[in-house]
Amino acid sequence: MSDIRKESIRVLYHSMIEALKNPDAYSWITSKCGSQAAIASVERKSVGIHAMTLNTFKKYSDSALDGGFEQLEKIRVAIKKKSKNSRNKKSDKTKSKALFYKEKLDEAERFRAILIRAYTDLNRICLDAVKKSPEYQYDLDRHNELYREYFSLKLVADND
Repeated sequence: MSDIRKESIRVLYHSMIEALKNPDAYSWITSKCGSQAAIASVERKSVGIHAMTLNTFKKYSDSALDGGFEQLEKIRVAIKKKSKNSRNKKSDKTKSKALFYKEKLDEAERFRAILIRAYTDLNRICLDAVKKSPEYQYDLDRHNELYREYFSLKLVADND
């Protein structure tokens, strides 16, 4: 039984080294690098890795590997850091993309507000002009209808 455990630890050790090089391909290891007990509980019978308690894992690691459990611990911590950094980079990319689109949306809202404000001011000027020359009232009414249609807004005149 002890030979099976030693071989299991050797296979896990070599898999951990590969996971350090390519964490995405070894997600079954990187997900277990959060604690010593979690890495000891890894089981992949298809490749010869068997789950053990932490104390058993430490005992057989010391006899199966040069550097023993401390060597495994160094690799586990390195994998944990590397996978956390890669997750943070993906998260940062997503956040920066979301921030970019939020800024673009805010900019579009500002331009829309400026456009509506300028158009409303222009409409006031037109209302003042119609008061002086009533023959243009029909044109102003047509224009106001288009304004409501395009902007879905209700015009408020000074006399309303």
